[in-house]
Amino acid sequence: MSKDSSLPIVEIAKQIGISDATVHLRIKHLIAAGIINKFTISIDNDRLGYTYVAFIGVNVVPGYTAEVTKYLAGLNEILELHEMLSRFDLLLKLRARNLDEMRDIVVNKVRKFPQIFEIELMTTLKTSKEEQIIDMSTSE
Repeated sequence: MSKDSSLPIVEIAKQIGISDATVHLRIKHLIAAGIINKFTISIDNDRLGYTYVAFIGVNVVPGYTAEVTKYLAGLNEILELHEMLSRFDLLLKLRARNLDEMRDIVVNKVRKFPQIFEIELMTTLKTSKEEQIIDMSTSE
């Protein structure tokens, strides 16, 4: 399922050699246990024109991390937001269609929040691997 969640339950059952009812119950249990949070799609952002990828290191005025995180999480352009124990308080990942759009995101959305006192934009030159899942079939 993690590689192709569009597979019908009957097909999954055939592939692993159990009944479709068993597969259905296992999926329901994984959802109830919080292991599966949602079913979604994986989009080819490059084909949609979002070819510019950048990371932004953000430092926040002490005591405002939760407030800043909530604000940044509400920005559609921010794909990932991580609280860090490093040079930066937060690490953001964003995509844009061009450099003008990226500048607009950084200047008019990220930097405008008053409790953000420092940012560093790190643009990517090339992405060699970008996965949405951990391949459990190769784990020990």
